Amino acid sequence: MVPEFFTQTNGRGDGEQTLAPDSSFSNLEEAEKALQELAQVFPQPHSFISGIGLDFATNEVSKAAVPPEAPLLNMEAKYRALVEQIPAVVFMAYLDQGIGEAYVSPQIETALGFSQSEWLEDPVRWYQQIHPDDKMRWSVEAAEMFLSGKPLRSSYRVMARDGRVLWFQCEAKMIRRADGSPWFIHGVGFDVTERKALEEAILEISAREQRRIAQDLHDGLGQHLTGIAFMSKVLEEKLSDKSLPEAEEAAKIVKMVNQAIENTRQLARGLHPVAAEPLGLFSALKKWASEVEGLFHIGCSFQCENPFPIHDVNLATHLYRIAQEAVNNAIRHGKSRNIVIGLSGKNGAGLLAIQDDGDGILKKQASQPGVGLSIMNYRADMVGGSLKVQANEGRGITVSCMFPIRSPE
Repeated sequence: MVPEFFTQTNGRGDGEQTLAPDSSFSNLEEAEKALQELAQVFPQPHSFISGIGLDFATNEVSKAAVPPEAPLLNMEAKYRALVEQIPAVVFMAYLDQGIGEAYVSPQIETALGFSQSEWLEDPVRWYQQIHPDDKMRWSVEAAEMFLSGKPLRSSYRVMARDGRVLWFQCEAKMIRRADGSPWFIHGVGFDVTERKALEEAILEISAREQRRIAQDLHDGLGQHLTGIAFMSKVLEEKLSDKSLPEAEEAAKIVKMVNQAIENTRQLARGLHPVAAEPLGLFSALKKWASEVEGLFHIGCSFQCENPFPIHDVNLATHLYRIAQEAVNNAIRHGKSRNIVIGLSGKNGAGLLAIQDDGDGILKKQASQPGVGLSIMNYRADMVGGSLKVQANEGRGITVSCMFPIRSPE
């Protein structure tokens, strides 16, 4: 017979019980009584609970009864229990030892349908499950972590056993030995699929509303203003034919209405800058670069040797906004005189890069990123990409965004 306080059902529904200490004792006397009950159940209590070193003859803890490795094992057990309660996939892999030394928490089975042993026994399983469109980006970011030692923080799509595509926010870090050589990698992956779906839905609704407002501005207000401009021009001509002094005032009205029409067009274009077509981003960036040159009287060019289709208008719009923010920062903060916007893509991965020759990033700006940089990071994360800002060898900085090129569904 096992005391009730020390049992619990095993969770399989078959009624079988397993030993599991209940720590709901209100005082020391209750705990001692429970241990005395255990002593009656087990003829040789020391063989069962020698690990806690309790001497029933004296009711005192005996240090000699504790094995030398017990504290370490106890700490490991506590650490493992803590890790395995975290609602995320925790992993660790040694770089100088075999697969048997790797670890992944049991949440891997809940998240992706693979058991711990299945995940660890296949050394390339984790890479195979990365979404094809994200593999190259992961390879680049992982290589940067190995070479620079900087933590890896990014979002990736992972394929579950049943074919579902899940988004994981991954954070990993490489630990080095005292001599600087790589030792092991540890990290955590949070399932952010639901959050991603909600964010994408919100952004889609927002983008749809912006397109609707842009269309209304163009087809509604824009057309009304065009009609007013035409009528004002006719009135100006009639007054001019009669040599009336009011003709000059009518001409001013025509000029102001035409300016309002242009402002309306720019506002509509700002709300919906990228046309919903495969090469819409390329046309928008080329036009934006030309507008920057004319407006700020600096050099600004768009370069893309091999244009490639981007079928996702939301992806194209986010990339356009990143380029727009980077260019504005280069002019406003960096005092740049020459800016190059580059776009390239290969093997399912694209790269947007904005290079300038400005003053670069001040130490204060680097330690306290502004709102613009935070928004660019957020936009890059929303499209499954990653943003990087680095100083050029000479002057200025380069803002680059690596992103997955998704095939049309």
